[in-house]
Amino acid sequence: MSEDSSTSESETSACSSTFDPMKALYSDKTKVPVQSAPMYENIQQFEAALQKSINIIPVGQAELVKKREDEKREKKLEQERELEERNKQRFAQYQGMVPAREPKKKSNVLTRIETTVGPLSALRQCVDKRLRIKVITRSASGVRGELHANLVAFDKHWNLALTDVLEVWKRKALKKRKIPPALGTRVPKGTAAGISPVPVVTETPLGGGVWECTRHMAQIMVRGEHVVLINVVER
Repeated sequence: MSEDSSTSESETSACSSTFDPMKALYSDKTKVPVQSAPMYENIQQFEAALQKSINIIPVGQAELVKKREDEKREKKLEQERELEERNKQRFAQYQGMVPAREPKKKSNVLTRIETTVGPLSALRQCVDKRLRIKVITRSASGVRGELHANLVAFDKHWNLALTDVLEVWKRKALKKRKIPPALGTRVPKGTAAGISPVPVVTETPLGGGVWECTRHMAQIMVRGEHVVLINVVER
């Protein structure tokens, strides 16, 4: 005899005193008392639903879950709005007593140029009006040469950013030099020469073993410690 034939209706009925849960699970005669009974994930959810301590939504009720989450979100936003309104009313009487702070302005080289006063204000005019200047530079022992260029930017340390630069300086003839000239010669391949070639130096003899050297550069940065004098060439 099969197992279903030995199972009585009283053993599979949940309302019977002889109810056997194991037979009810595996028997075909089992009838659910309530077809629309909610389903829960575990016993803890079922007990919480009975005690009504936590609002547990049965499995398969996605719409109810979404509705509950929307209500929670709306309630939270309403509480935040009420709290913000209470804080505004609370501190409204003190707003006139606290001075408003101006937003902090960003400070850099370009912003400082606009507020420059004193001797540096002349350099500011050269930047604004695109005036060409002459910068006399120094070496370790004296004056080195001159730079004819357009001034783009500067700072309080007299560091200069120049463009369209023509450099002019003097040096001794080749036989009287202690160190062979390095300017005007290309450096080996694979170095910076491949990106920016070394400017060509043009030498002109002045007599007495002195040569005048000139070279043109697109842009250059001059440190303030090398600046001796600055003159405005074009006004």
